[in-house]
Amino acid sequence: MFLPMKRSISLVAAGLSIVVAPWPALRANPAAGLALNAEAYSAVVGQPPAAGSAEEAKDLAILRWNQRTRYPQAVEHAWGFLNRDIGVFDTAIGANLAKAAPTLAKGLRFFLKEVDRVKNVLKERFRRPRPFLTHKDLKPCLPLESSFSFPSGHSTWYSAAGLLLADLLPQRRQRLLSMGQQGGYARAYCQVHYPSDVLASERLARAISKDIIASAQWQAFRRQVAVELPALLQPPPGGLPLLSH
Repeated sequence: MFLPMKRSISLVAAGLSIVVAPWPALRANPAAGLALNAEAYSAVVGQPPAAGSAEEAKDLAILRWNQRTRYPQAVEHAWGFLNRDIGVFDTAIGANLAKAAPTLAKGLRFFLKEVDRVKNVLKERFRRPRPFLTHKDLKPCLPLESSFSFPSGHSTWYSAAGLLLADLLPQRRQRLLSMGQQGGYARAYCQVHYPSDVLASERLARAISKDIIASAQWQAFRRQVAVELPALLQPPPGGLPLLSH
């Protein structure tokens, strides 16, 4: 049952501020009116390891081991997550998301924009430099970026995308979550993020996704895309493909 939308309704909860937009606006942008309180997620993310700390030393040991042992196929795999493409999850689902569920594929991006906004606020708050900027022996195998490191934008985006898709497709939950994690692991594998950046991003994605799923906007979106879901669950003739790791 849809809520009457003549007037906006404001709801403030822990970590969640929602203004329910009129229905036509939700059709164009299903996340319209969803405004997450970025500061409410600071405790979930925690503090980045201090420079020179034992925790940072663990981060660096992992990055240097990754650098010593990297190989071409794994680097190529990491590049596959560079552009934050929803299509990366096609393998996990076993269907072409954009073709089989165009409303879902388009609408999900609006929710992920809100995830990105929260992440950007937290990046600016913590201002942790990228590992390769502070430690010159690290040579990334992905394009260099100058934005702050903590939390990781790619990891937050992919983890949140996997969690939100899993809410719609619980039959593919483990495959979707695994693919979402790989989007973050690729960042530490190629030295553009510390491992602790990625772990913080996974915590952030879980907290944000929980609030998004509880929102009126997401519940309306679930109803809107329900008709597309059966096509996504039809396995291909050869069965679900193996996930590469």
